[in-house]
Amino acid sequence: EFVLKFAPRHLPRGTSGAMSPARGSGSSGMGLRLLLAVALSSRCAEADSIIEIVSEIKSFRDASIELFAATAASLKEAGAIEDAAAVQKWSDDWLSVLGIQKGLTGLVKDFVLNYLGRSNYHDRNGGLVQALKDVGGSIPNKAKVSDGTVEKLRQKVLDLCENGMDLFEEGGSLHEMLKELKAAFKPTNMPHFAKGLASSASIRKAFEYMSGPRPDKGEEL
Repeated sequence: EFVLKFAPRHLPRGTSGAMSPARGSGSSGMGLRLLLAVALSSRCAEADSIIEIVSEIKSFRDASIELFAATAASLKEAGAIEDAAAVQKWSDDWLSVLGIQKGLTGLVKDFVLNYLGRSNYHDRNGGLVQALKDVGGSIPNKAKVSDGTVEKLRQKVLDLCENGMDLFEEGGSLHEMLKELKAAFKPTNMPHFAKGLASSASIRKAFEYMSGPRPDKGEEL
């Protein structure tokens, strides 16, 4: 619903879902992708319609919820109660559909009101776009996740958070989401994220969609 609320006003007139050429640096669609990435917001959606975009967003959200729930469960089982609660809280706060300052609605509101269409954002978001793609490329596609692989993923997530926190204003929803995500990806939590990744077959597919290549035609969401 949050996508349908905001996206139609950015669709070109006289079309039924086809995308128009993107503006700016070629990093269009980043905002929506970042809002859901955790995942730390993003890629131009390779979709023929808003319905397909919504479907892919739902898959991304579901996979992220699955990953954070598995990680929190592993932390709790290991006796790290506070860390488990913090990881689960990030998911509950930022992957929920409802919210004013938090949740997907809060993230979309922050992006649309403060960044969408503004040159100060679009001219500077290249590092953030690349960082999100790097996160997607670092997610392992095997059931067994090595220590080296999960540490590489942690570094890419930290890069994403730093890029986003430099770009988005402190105190805003996007900045706060990334700040809390950075805290969740501390070194002692990573073996538990590895277990979550190993148990989630859908998370890599979701990130691959959200960080995929820019199509020939597309409009920023």
